[in-house]
Amino acid sequence: MMAKVKTRVKPKTGTALRATKVDTGSMPTLAVIALTLGLLFWLRQDALDIYWQQTRHGELGLTHLSDAELWHSGADVTKVVSRTLNQQIGAMEETQERLMLAANVLWLGKSALIQKDEPTLAAAQKIHTTNGLTLKAHADGIAANVSTSPVAGKKTNKENGSDAGQSQKESDKVASVSSDAQLHTAEAVTETEENRAVPLTQFASLNEDGRIVLSPSDKVLLVGDSMMQGVAPHVARALQNGNVKSLDLSRQSTGLTYPGYFDWPTTIKNTISKERISVLVVFLGANDTWDMLFGNKYERFGSEKWQSTYASRVESIVRYAHAQHIRVIWLGAPNMGRENINRGVKVLNQLFSAAIKDSASRYLSTRELLSDNAETYQKAITREDGKSVTVRNEDGIHFTRAGQKILSDLILRQFALPTVSKPL
Repeated sequence: MMAKVKTRVKPKTGTALRATKVDTGSMPTLAVIALTLGLLFWLRQDALDIYWQQTRHGELGLTHLSDAELWHSGADVTKVVSRTLNQQIGAMEETQERLMLAANVLWLGKSALIQKDEPTLAAAQKIHTTNGLTLKAHADGIAANVSTSPVAGKKTNKENGSDAGQSQKESDKVASVSSDAQLHTAEAVTETEENRAVPLTQFASLNEDGRIVLSPSDKVLLVGDSMMQGVAPHVARALQNGNVKSLDLSRQSTGLTYPGYFDWPTTIKNTISKERISVLVVFLGANDTWDMLFGNKYERFGSEKWQSTYASRVESIVRYAHAQHIRVIWLGAPNMGRENINRGVKVLNQLFSAAIKDSASRYLSTRELLSDNAETYQKAITREDGKSVTVRNEDGIHFTRAGQKILSDLILRQFALPTVSKPL
C-alpha cells in the first residue's frame, strides 16, 4: 500500500495580501512625485507655458488652468525667490571682487589699481561690471587730477550747466575722501548713463571695395539662433587673428516670434548700451516660422498682422543700431530641408531685406551659397572644381563644418581687417 504524500499548498489569500502590501507601500512615493510635479507646475507655470510655445508652437495652457488668485500667485513666488537669490549672488560676487582687489593692492601696491597698458586716469578708474553694479577702482592721488582730466563718458561742466565753483567743491570733496583713506578697494555704484561706453559718433568707413574698415578699437556683435552658433566661432577666430574684438551672443531656439521666451531687441539694445559696438551681425529665422501669440490668441504665420509685427521687431533692431552709428549685416535664412519651414523663411527673408533701407547696413542672401539652385534645398553642393561637398546636416536646418565655413567667409568678406605684422 502506497503512502500518501501530502503537498502543502500556500493559500492564495497570502499572495493577495502580499500584493496589497506592495501597492500600499508605493503609494507614499507616488504621492510625493505627484505633489512635486504639482508644486513645479504651480511655481513655473509661466516659464513652462513660454517654453512650450517656443518648442511645440502651441498653447500648454498652465497659466489659464484656473482663474483662482492662489494658482497665479505661484509665478509671483518664483519671481520673488529668483530676485532674492540674484541679489545674494550679486552681493557675494561684489565681496569677492573687493577681496581680490584688496589682495592685489597688498601684494602689488597702488600699481594693482592701474592697468599697465592704460596709464591714464580713465584706466585707473576702470569700471568692473557685476550683475548691474559697477565697481570703480580708486588710487591715492587720482583726486588731484579729477578736475583737469575728464573721464570718458562724462559731460563737461559746460554741458551740465554747472559753474566752476560747483566743480571745485566736488573736487575738494573727492580729495577729502581720498586723504581719509589712501587706498579704496572698491566703491559700488548703480549703473547710469555716465558709466556706459563712449558711443560712436560716425559709422565705420567703407573702403573702395565697399568693405567695412575695422580697426583694433572696433568690436563686432554676433547674434542669432543655433545657425549662428555654428558660424560665429569661425568669424570670431578670424576677427581675433586680425586684432578685432567680437562678442558672440548667439543662442539656440531663439528668434523674434516669441519675445516672451527670449527678447532679442531688448538684449541687443542692452548690450549696445554697455559695449562699444561698431558692427552688428544678425542670423535668425530657423525658429520663427510659426504662429504668433497675442494675449491668449494665436495669429497665423504670414498674415498681415503677423508680418507687420515681425517687421517692426526687425526694424527696431536696425533703427536702434543706426541711431548709435552701428552698421548692420543681416543674413537671410537659407533654404530648409523641411518644406513648411522652407516656405516660411522665404517670407522672413523678404521682411529682413525690406528692413535694410540705406547704405549704412546690408542684407546678405545665403540661399545661393548653399544650393546649386537658389530656389531648392540641397544637402550637398558642387564646388567649382566639380567635387561635391556636404553643407547641411541631417536635420535639414543646420550646417556641416564646410557649410559653416562658407557662411563665415561670406560675413568676413564684408570687412577690411587691419594688417597684422608678422614677427621676424
